[in-house]
Amino acid sequence: MSEAQYLRVTLKFEPVLPAREVAVAYLSGNGFDMFEEDGDDMLIAYAKDSEWDEDGYRETLSSLRGFAQVEVDESWVKSENWNAKWEANYEPIDVEGKIMMRAPFHAPPITGLDVIIQPEMSFGTGHHPTTWQMMHAVYQLNPTGRVVLDMGCGTGALAIAAKKLGASRVVAIDNDEWSYRNTLDNIRRNEIQQGIDSYLGDAKKLDDLEVMFDVILANINRNVLMTDMAVYIKRLVPGGSLVLSGFFPIDNPMLIKEAAANGLSLSETKERDGWSCLLFVNNGD
Repeated sequence: MSEAQYLRVTLKFEPVLPAREVAVAYLSGNGFDMFEEDGDDMLIAYAKDSEWDEDGYRETLSSLRGFAQVEVDESWVKSENWNAKWEANYEPIDVEGKIMMRAPFHAPPITGLDVIIQPEMSFGTGHHPTTWQMMHAVYQLNPTGRVVLDMGCGTGALAIAAKKLGASRVVAIDNDEWSYRNTLDNIRRNEIQQGIDSYLGDAKKLDDLEVMFDVILANINRNVLMTDMAVYIKRLVPGGSLVLSGFFPIDNPMLIKEAAANGLSLSETKERDGWSCLLFVNNGD
């Protein structure tokens, strides 16, 4: 497997809103698919070298300067070198005492679910508020005996948690080879022998699998969610739950409208540190 490089862009805004939300929306269309907040006024975005649209990115920067003063810092990073920085800063993630997401070198929790995650990249560890919200939703939905899809699985943390919470079958899909391989590693790290099927691919993979799901989890970016939502819903059983995150509250109306057009009703809206999580129920027959 060839070594991937990622463009890491740090953006500082004055004022922060609405520039930060607009930046995520625009950059998502330029090949950026991972975002982190750094403090109250900064956004860090990552794009794989093979997916980066340089012309679109430059146009986005020009557009953003119509909303705010923008300071930009760019650097190229290799995914294989990110773990050292991650290990130096990683702290266990406590989801209200119900689930502990930790690295292999941390002590296991005394109570609650133990999910061991070592990512191959510096994002996707669970520190991001969208991952925390999705993990909370998995627990809330009680996947015992249910079939669960983790779409855009990243480290496989949600898939692993769902299986440990009693899901009868879990499917984990990601279109990034690092994420796919990392999910396989983390499944083995959690000593799960069966019940999680991991695949390299995108939403089109669902047509090959022909599996119907009780719960679908998709922590991706807004553009992908808008494009692929109808595909997810085709594989969601009547009464099933769709959980979405990876976007800002400003994006909620368009996602809710698209979900309603596909027969879903909004059951709950969550927000954590300025990021949204939407829970829907399939009203179809």
